[in-house]
Amino acid sequence: MNNLKRFTVCKLAGHKWVRIGYPPGPDGEASGVFLRCRRCDKEDHNAGTVARGAGGMF
Repeated sequence: MNNLKRFTVCKLAGHKWVRIGYPPGPDGEASGVFLRCRRCDKEDHNAGTVARGAGGMF
């Protein structure tokens, strides 16, 4: 499927998001996830989660 067709489908029907994990940090801890569309590979790094320091609140 060519890129123009993939982008058009996503604009009309909406993205099919999947959660992708960031690689672990130097200490081996998980560092959060971001969203990527399965159809057009657009990424949304603002909608996912980012691991926070101790406590995870702020």
